[in-house]
Amino acid sequence: MLDDYGNIQKERMADILNSILTSSEITRGELSSKLNLSPSSIVKYINKLIEIGLVRESGLNKSTGGRRSIFLEFDPEIGVNIALIFNLSNIHGALVNPAGITIYELSIPTTKGISKDQLLEGLFLLIINLKTKAEEIGKRIFGVGLGMGDYMDMEKGISYEYLLARDWQDIHLKELVESRFNLPFFLINDIDAGALGEKFYGRGIKVENFVCIWLSETVGMGMVLNDRIYFGKKGFVGEIGHTNVVPDGAICTCGNRGCLETVATEQFILERCREGITSGVYSDIVNLCDGDKTKIKIEDVIKASNNGDRFVRNIFLEVAGYIGGKLTDIANILNPEVIILRGSIIDGNPFLYENIKRIIRTRSLSVIADTIDIIYTEETSDIRIPGVSSYILMNYFKR
Repeated sequence: MLDDYGNIQKERMADILNSILTSSEITRGELSSKLNLSPSSIVKYINKLIEIGLVRESGLNKSTGGRRSIFLEFDPEIGVNIALIFNLSNIHGALVNPAGITIYELSIPTTKGISKDQLLEGLFLLIINLKTKAEEIGKRIFGVGLGMGDYMDMEKGISYEYLLARDWQDIHLKELVESRFNLPFFLINDIDAGALGEKFYGRGIKVENFVCIWLSETVGMGMVLNDRIYFGKKGFVGEIGHTNVVPDGAICTCGNRGCLETVATEQFILERCREGITSGVYSDIVNLCDGDKTKIKIEDVIKASNNGDRFVRNIFLEVAGYIGGKLTDIANILNPEVIILRGSIIDGNPFLYENIKRIIRTRSLSVIADTIDIIYTEETSDIRIPGVSSYILMNYFKR
């Protein structure tokens, strides 16, 4: 399908898609003015996007005396993107329509230290299952996108290093996926995908400068600066999880000692809980996991904290100290409008959130503390999934 269009056509349609992503709803006239294109050119390109199934017309704009204009928006009915995320414990995948709504999702379990071949086998199996589901419900697939961590070339679709997998080196993911499934493939850092998800569908809508902090099985930061996602030179930015917070601390997966990821992840929190139970500490989590410490889940720990569990709250106080201290540095360096906290250890966890916020507000410069907005969400949905889908839309015509 992409071969049917010339480079200039692709460039113009890419600009239109990005404008609709940023604006949610926009008229042909507004697009013409914003992109400095003639009304007739806008009509031509919009007709092509409607034909493909990416864009549709929506409600009428309010009349200003002349003919009423029609809004344009992403079409949620015709097609979907396959959006995938590499997590420590699973590969999570979903079918996401162009409006950013997940219509079906599926996960395949993985483990830290999984072999390259096993991880690729799981990735291909998940794509097959999601592709089959899309066919069952009659949806066209526009592209496949994968969000993952560590060293990569996003444009070439090559993952050079992935610390959570064994013998993973110089994996040409784009070539592997496209040759096998005959679908366009896009690679993005998973935390950057989270920032895109917030920018287009979440708490970063119409915010020009914000950072999105991911607190889960790993720790990372995505940045939107001057209303644009910041990828850096090689897409290797925001690695606050691999900055030092405990001199001579535990060894991190990156090979250094005392990184933030060694003291502010799911694994750290769950290990602290297991140690406490083993030593005889009284805590609600004993009942929540039916007395089996191997079955403790982060959801149990957060529930215990929300119920006022003293032991669990002391663990979260320690974690808040590490995270809050690091985010104070981020606030003083970048001076963002908003810090958005996301991920499994912070979603629905007001105690951890309030203590991180308290530390940032008391330790950052007063002019920054007075103007910065620090927010989190009670939701548990993964904002990175629609973020991956938006990255496919942003780059669909730029291949």
